[in-house]
Amino acid sequence: MMTTQSLDDGFERVHITIPSMTPGWSLDAWKYMPRRSTERRPTKGLPVIIMAHGLCANKLMGLAPYAEAFASFGYAAVVFDYRRWGASAGHPRHVIYVSEQLDDYRAVVKFCRQQPDLDPHKVVLWGTSLSGGHVVTLASERKLNLSAVISQCPYLGAGPSMKLSWSVVKTILKGVQDVLRQAVGLYPTYIPAVAHPGEVGILTMPGSKQGMLRIVKEERDFPNEVSASSLFELPFYNPNASAARLTCPVLVVAAEHDNLCPLQAALELRTLSPLVELVILPCQHFDLYPGLSMHVQSLDAMKDFLHGRVPSI
Repeated sequence: MMTTQSLDDGFERVHITIPSMTPGWSLDAWKYMPRRSTERRPTKGLPVIIMAHGLCANKLMGLAPYAEAFASFGYAAVVFDYRRWGASAGHPRHVIYVSEQLDDYRAVVKFCRQQPDLDPHKVVLWGTSLSGGHVVTLASERKLNLSAVISQCPYLGAGPSMKLSWSVVKTILKGVQDVLRQAVGLYPTYIPAVAHPGEVGILTMPGSKQGMLRIVKEERDFPNEVSASSLFELPFYNPNASAARLTCPVLVVAAEHDNLCPLQAALELRTLSPLVELVILPCQHFDLYPGLSMHVQSLDAMKDFLHGRVPSI
């Protein structure tokens, strides 16, 4: 399925579906293309930036402004939802499997390289929060032959420090219950993706719920639920572990006062590879997103990195 929506004199958005690695489960995506005269369009196609959101989020939650900006800079952008999330297929819904999400990025890379209007030799991955960790992990895979990676406020294997409390115990018990239910084919046990401190949920640090809701335009765009067992995926996921094998330039835009994805992990990543460029902005995790205090600065860093590393013309 493909539908075209003209958004601006400078670019257009096409709604597409992309085959995933699960037969019958398609990834729902937007493809952004800058409008250029024929004589200015590269004969090999445009460089493409492949984008997906972070933990428990979908492409309706503030990704369009990034893609629109990239198109205005002269790049194509493909924004997709993972299987089980957003408008993509897959069931049960709202379950996190890190390996599955990494495979979804790989599937979109393969798809983009088959499109005649995209340059197969200029593929950039973009991620934020959890997906910021995904793109760092994928940057270590030589067979993907990536040109560059952009990682905003990334999860790199170190999450917030959590003190043992009754709410934490209840969250873990919900996770165990979910593991047992899904093992016998029952519907998942769900918990909130974001909640206030002291409540059951995945992200419960101060400001987490307020921050997530600030990047949501319509309440229906964010169901705020995730299978409880998804919380067991993160302790075993360490994108920094593959940092010594990075194969392309990596820009990390980190928030100095991030209480979800601590700055220390980004500082460690920079020491692990000379290919890492680190920009630190004086803000908290969600302040980097559209409409918030440090979004323009984050986007400017991305623009400079792209023009220097993967020129659009």
